[in-house]
Amino acid sequence: MKDLYSVLGVSKDAEPATIKKAFKTLARKFHPDVNKASEATERFKEITAAYEVLGDEQKRAFYDEFGEASLRSGFDANQARAYKNMGGGFGGGGAPGGGQGYPFPGGAGGGFGFEDLFSGLFTRGAGGAAGAGARAPGGRSQRAGPDVEAQVEIPFLDAVRGAELPLQVRRPAPCGTCKGEGGKGRRTCAACGGAGRRPLRQFGLNALVQCEECGGGGVVYAEECETCGGTGRIRDTVILNVRIPAGVESGQTLRLRGQGGEGSGGGPAGDFLLTIKVQDHPLLRRKGKDLEMDLPVRLAEAIGGAAVEVPTPTGRVRVKVPPGSGNGRRLRVAGRGVQDRAVPGDLYLVLRPVLPATTDEETVALAEQLDGRGPEADVRAHLEL
Repeated sequence: MKDLYSVLGVSKDAEPATIKKAFKTLARKFHPDVNKASEATERFKEITAAYEVLGDEQKRAFYDEFGEASLRSGFDANQARAYKNMGGGFGGGGAPGGGQGYPFPGGAGGGFGFEDLFSGLFTRGAGGAAGAGARAPGGRSQRAGPDVEAQVEIPFLDAVRGAELPLQVRRPAPCGTCKGEGGKGRRTCAACGGAGRRPLRQFGLNALVQCEECGGGGVVYAEECETCGGTGRIRDTVILNVRIPAGVESGQTLRLRGQGGEGSGGGPAGDFLLTIKVQDHPLLRRKGKDLEMDLPVRLAEAIGGAAVEVPTPTGRVRVKVPPGSGNGRRLRVAGRGVQDRAVPGDLYLVLRPVLPATTDEETVALAEQLDGRGPEADVRAHLEL
């Protein structure tokens, strides 16, 4: 199947107004009533099918996320997303937004950026399930706003301690120029009678196709809004302060209810879904709620014991190194791991004695004296294969 964006000749990040304009131009060019070429009918059907998906922000979001799979009958986004999270794959028209860091796109140090994706193939009913839209007073159809999905990469310590991140998000919203109306002089489309579809009876075909005059909306305007191209919606940029809870892990998704795209006809707003990716740390390793860190110690500290100061995610502490500590010995520092509100994790220090860098005769002689004081002269006597 051809990529739907290439069918309309637009880029994957094209605004709704650009997509609608491209559809109208191509539909007029290849409409069977105008173009009598043998391939015009198939081209017109292809253009119409592409716009039926890309001209609907929710269907477009599913196509961006799941590709051709989203166009199949009975497609269920929740099941598809669960399958994908378990390792399944989809050939998408575009990948989910890939955060590159934070907090802002283009900022110093490699900014945060992601492409907003909208879920919800059908109008949502109660509890977020697919269902028919309600009717608002005055006959306008109520539709819940689309969810907005994104991914962000956060520093290791933000996942350990928790943090609040300001994120720049692009989400659908009513056009401010036309107040969501799409233009001035709104009237029912005469070409389709407000149905948004027109019968196509040409070359033996008898089917309903999307009306090229109104783009499937069923209405036209005496003066179409140039800002939104008559769609009544734009992608607005807002700043959301997202609280990252301590203990969050890579792959976990945070849901901010009501922070997605605005609903239409008085419908509720969608949700903002943020998938977390945690960066590695050069010193710390995580095991559940516990952390582990290698702690270099001098030979004298390892042999005779010492009190040493070490950094932790919640501040520096003094730790006792017991006398006779060998390489790999673990010291537990209670409560200095992942800062879970209920029960914080612990920090484990793995002792790593550091050998002298010098190899002069005096140093070697001192080492031989120390070896002679050990319980066994041959430390490899137990090695048998």
